Amino acid sequence: MANRLKEWTAAQRNAGKNIADQWQKFFQAERKDAIERVEEINETARITEVQDKHVAALMALGNVVGVAPSLKMKAGKPTHRWCLAVLVETKQPKAKVSKASLVPAQVEGVPTDVIEVGKIEPLVFNGRVRPALPGFSIGHHNITAGTFGCLVHDIRRCCYKAEKESCAVPSKEECPSDYLILSNNHILADSNRGKPGDQILQPGPFDGGLFPADGIATLERFEPIVCSSPSGYNLVDAAIARPTFSRNVTPSIIGLVMPRGIDQAFVGSLVVKVGRTTQVTVGRVLAVNATISVGPYNCGTAVFRHQIITTAMAAGGDSGSLLMDFNLNAIGLVFAGSALLTIHNHIADIETALGVRPVTAPRSS
Repeated sequence: MANRLKEWTAAQRNAGKNIADQWQKFFQAERKDAIERVEEINETARITEVQDKHVAALMALGNVVGVAPSLKMKAGKPTHRWCLAVLVETKQPKAKVSKASLVPAQVEGVPTDVIEVGKIEPLVFNGRVRPALPGFSIGHHNITAGTFGCLVHDIRRCCYKAEKESCAVPSKEECPSDYLILSNNHILADSNRGKPGDQILQPGPFDGGLFPADGIATLERFEPIVCSSPSGYNLVDAAIARPTFSRNVTPSIIGLVMPRGIDQAFVGSLVVKVGRTTQVTVGRVLAVNATISVGPYNCGTAVFRHQIITTAMAAGGDSGSLLMDFNLNAIGLVFAGSALLTIHNHIADIETALGVRPVTAPRSS
């Protein structure tokens, strides 16, 4: 991804749109934005247990790039039946698949479903804007370009005031410059190669951002990406940067609205994202506990657990976009995908990893 932005072919885009349309029709027919939560928990608890026991063996099968509890597809359309979906790069006739690589029809009584998703890769409003807006192009000075996801509070950092000589307690005042830019590790930290203090440009270099003239922030910290090993895995591809001046940034996405709150993803939910390449797109959540193999990173292929899968919502340059539900609550962060689906980190996992909290609009009491 260092020298180019991934572009899907027309055929790939059409295939992704067809899949998204089928899921949209299915959930619209249900006349609800998400399936019943109690039903979902009951149906997926056993599947999640089986997934955890067998994910390593399934991921080791040739052509497999992911595993996730989801609704089973039949003749290209969703059904009401829960299954363990096994995601493959390309779907082959059984006669052409070696016995060792065949996905079993069921695992410990849980039905499987083999779904073709293409190759999963780390993924423009692309102009120069000041103040910089979430949804627009941004990037470490050594990469192409990605997306400014949102502003976050740095909750690891707090102002203190001295009391009784040696004691210190948090003050009620917020610290100056206590707001950070959130995006992906591979956007702000150049896939682990960045160092704190590195310049972050807006727009990203691919979109004409010049070093150092277009610098708006410096790399603060990131969650390192661990590439394939017997036990290595990741929860997030995320990093944060500290704006050089507070006037350089605003929390309003594309200058219009701020996230209204923070929530979680549910299968069937309508979701929206704003990103550098495909701008405003809408999708449906297909899974919320997926294990996905993503690459290439500079260190190789990386396995990510506990991921959100949606219908196709993004393309190269959209990495880092904030995923929101239809109440504009922050629920995830785009980081990878194919022409057929998009992969997102859970916002709660990012909060835990980086010690941040999305900046949201004040609510009236």
